[in-house]
Amino acid sequence: MFRALPSLRFVIPVVLLIALWYLGSYLVTQWQLQRISETPLKRSQVMFIALPDDLTAIVSNRTVYVYRRQDVQGRTFAAGEEPAIRPGARAIVLEQLLERAPIVLTEQQFEPDAELRTAPAPPPLTGDYGIVKVRLTSEGRQRLWKFSAKNVGRTLVIAVGDRYVARVQVETPLNVTEFEIQPIWHVESARMVQEALNASRQQ
Repeated sequence: MFRALPSLRFVIPVVLLIALWYLGSYLVTQWQLQRISETPLKRSQVMFIALPDDLTAIVSNRTVYVYRRQDVQGRTFAAGEEPAIRPGARAIVLEQLLERAPIVLTEQQFEPDAELRTAPAPPPLTGDYGIVKVRLTSEGRQRLWKFSAKNVGRTLVIAVGDRYVARVQVETPLNVTEFEIQPIWHVESARMVQEALNASRQQ
């Protein structure tokens, strides 16, 4: 076989080396994640909260609400249509959410240099939406990396004070120092996020 296809003598070892490299990278990453020790975070002014699987975050009239997943029907505000809520369903307030959902980040895991900019909302929406660029501390980067590596697809809601102001979905493991929170459909809410993150080091 190797005489008929001499190139396989080179291809097979290369493929094996690539497979071993990926396996080694995976094992090293898992080892690094296991070494990250963290204590649970307590309620704070700014909180990134991980939603349980049976809850979902929606945007209605540029405001973020948390509901039981079974109570929400239809598309989200981001797609240009208001979501339909089952009659009689009640939104989950922050105190209820904190009883069963972990806090992933607070303002203490961010550097006090958050930047705010706006961009035009896509049709059929009108007006602008907010984008907040943030930078994590070393602890914040490790916490986000550990959480996102194990929770791809999960939704985080961002709360400032007693109010939900944004929702984001973990699309990939995030071993990053800087990222943007967007879209924040209500610009004033975006400003609240920026001011709350920056105020944490001014006291």
